[in-house]
Amino acid sequence: MTDMVNNDSVHAFIISLQEQNLVLPQSAVVEVVTQQVVREVAGAPSWLRGVFEWRQSQVPIVSLDTLLGVPRERQTRINRFVVMHGVERLPGLDYYALQVRGIPHPVKLTPADIQSLPRREDDPTAVAARVRASGVLCMIPAFEGIEHMLQDVLQVL
Repeated sequence: MTDMVNNDSVHAFIISLQEQNLVLPQSAVVEVVTQQVVREVAGAPSWLRGVFEWRQSQVPIVSLDTLLGVPRERQTRINRFVVMHGVERLPGLDYYALQVRGIPHPVKLTPADIQSLPRREDDPTAVAARVRASGVLCMIPAFEGIEHMLQDVLQVL
């Protein structure tokens, strides 16, 4: 979360997943889109939900819920996606989307608003950290790891 303003605050979004919340820096988010036509990708792992057309590009969709171990039958069918900048600037992965449940809630966080929490023993590698942000329990995704997993899968499909 390096989207600092005056070195003492960060503009972020807190967004609901199925069973957890995540916190994302606003600088990583391009747009929130809903109800897109999703095309499944044959042979893709379950966490790669498919792709949708956005600004004349095919954007792959990552389900953090699936990566976090939430069974598919317990996940809602709401199609809401947060289009993200590719942090790692990997070839062919300028953008990707995270499937989310809730509407992003913008917050301005100061260091006093963020409390580090220990990672859970069962946290997958998709979780970089756990925090309490403005009183809300959140996870911070491991963007680099997610993007490398996504690139690896897309290269073989």
